[in-house]
Amino acid sequence: MGEKKSNSDNEEDQDKRSIQDRINYQQIQQQIIHDMNKRIGSIISGNSTDQSLASSADTSNSSCIKLLADKVVDINILKFELDKLPLDFKARAYFENDVKPLLDTLYTLSLASLDFSATAVSLTNTSFGRSSKIKNALELTDSVDEISSDVIKVLRCKVDNMLKLSKCD
Repeated sequence: MGEKKSNSDNEEDQDKRSIQDRINYQQIQQQIIHDMNKRIGSIISGNSTDQSLASSADTSNSSCIKLLADKVVDINILKFELDKLPLDFKARAYFENDVKPLLDTLYTLSLASLDFSATAVSLTNTSFGRSSKIKNALELTDSVDEISSDVIKVLRCKVDNMLKLSKCD
């Protein structure tokens, strides 16, 4: 009833697709080799040259064509596998160096603000809480909130730059 697949199920599906893709590439490779051999055979049979020359040319041409077809298929497989990789290095480096530290700072500031406001609430609820200590805790919360708003402005700018960088690629 709408259950999600586990990671191992997803990995198995990807492995099955990868195996199926390789099988498809091998079939395409065999078809290319077969078609090229037919063309070479028809070209050689159409010529009225010496049979020994034709048979040696057929052997060398078909082996060269097979090697070439193998290399083309290998290149296509590598290209297909490379396309599946997330290789956006610029955006990743920008995120790790510019955005993530700001997010960590904002997270730390939010925890500090939460702690200071909880302290103010606790001091308010106690009978021996002094108003000056409550005021200090609230002032600390306000100053942390101001710093957080500045960090949010910078973070918004950095995220916009990261999105622009991703769109350019």
